[in-house]
Amino acid sequence: MLPRKRARMALALALSLVLIGILAAAITMERLSNSAKWVNHSYQVELAISNIEFVLSEAARARLNYVNSGDESFVRVFDSKDEQTKKDVQDIRHLTSDNPTQQVFCDQLEKLANRRLEILREGINLRESGQTDDAKQAVLSRDNVAVATEIDQVMQKMEQAEDDLLHQRIRHSNTLFVSFLIILATAFGVAVAFFWVQYQLLLAELSAREQAEASAHRLSARVLRLQDEERRRLSRELHDGLGQNLVAAKLSLSNLANMNPDDSLLNECLKSIDESLAEARTISYLLHPPLLDDIGIASAARWYLEGFSKRSGIQVSADIPDYSERMPHAVELVLFRVLQESLTNIHRHAKSSRADVSLRIAKNRAVLRVRDYGPGIASATLDHFLKDGTHVGVGLAGMQERVREQGGIFEIRSNESGTTIEVNMPLSDVTRATEEQAPSTMN
Repeated sequence: MLPRKRARMALALALSLVLIGILAAAITMERLSNSAKWVNHSYQVELAISNIEFVLSEAARARLNYVNSGDESFVRVFDSKDEQTKKDVQDIRHLTSDNPTQQVFCDQLEKLANRRLEILREGINLRESGQTDDAKQAVLSRDNVAVATEIDQVMQKMEQAEDDLLHQRIRHSNTLFVSFLIILATAFGVAVAFFWVQYQLLLAELSAREQAEASAHRLSARVLRLQDEERRRLSRELHDGLGQNLVAAKLSLSNLANMNPDDSLLNECLKSIDESLAEARTISYLLHPPLLDDIGIASAARWYLEGFSKRSGIQVSADIPDYSERMPHAVELVLFRVLQESLTNIHRHAKSSRADVSLRIAKNRAVLRVRDYGPGIASATLDHFLKDGTHVGVGLAGMQERVREQGGIFEIRSNESGTTIEVNMPLSDVTRATEEQAPSTMN
């Protein structure tokens, strides 16, 4: 399976697991929320049961205070507690409507609560009638205590049943919470594992791409070196082969012209041979100037600029001083090829009537700068070239590749007032080592 496809599969699996984990966590969270609601519901039931016990006690206290004092306000308190007790019983019945056992207890509680309230009400009625039958009040008090005891027993049973249910619900809620944490941890761990696998696959793909790019750069550098060697060979053959043949033909025609001075045809042929010899010599020098090998980049560059200015009509301002020490041959060759290609682009595309060329050596680095005064390169084209080296011809790309292969820096700046190409080449031992290895690579 291709690395790209494996990476896509790993990403798809990781995302799927994350989504499954999120879904499972959402379901568990919902169940946990419901469980928490039921736990809270049990607490509400227990609170309501305790509240009934408190209200009935308040009702009994109001009856006793009225019997002892005859204060009518205690009767009103009793009436409010009577109504509240009946309401609270109905609330408990509603809260436990899903529990048949508690409904049975509710029936018992309601019956006993009504019985106790009737007993308390009878005591109040007896006091309101003006009778002070202490014996009768004592009997009612005993009956009240007896019914209160039964109510307490029923309430204890209800609280015990609700307490058991509460513990059950708490355990269930805790189990759901632990399950929620396990699901989240598992989903996160598996997703991290798949993301790590995808990261490793991406690293492998990037490594393979970098190796391919490095191989492409090496191949491009080799092609450029072979191209330079081919230019040198063609230059030599033009100079030593065609040039010598033209010289021999010129000598023969010169002899014939001397013997026949009035022969216009011989004079025309001799003139054509002179022009062909000059053209062959110019082409030979352009392919690979012998001055570059014999004297160095400064003399070769000045010679080339002089010829270029004559051929193109472009005025070139040159600032190229002589240097006492020679640069590495590889650096000189790169600088000369950049100079050639830059001026060719100015002649073909820039539509500039003048250009500036400078060469400087400082801090063990050589800096070549070529500037024209044309309309400049379109910003979109320049952006593409600076970003990925596309949308331009082979000239700029070739210059950049030559400079990069020797460890230099290639910069191009362009606006409506012109274009500047600047090459910064190191003159280090690394460059010299590259130069020494170049012939073995080209053979």
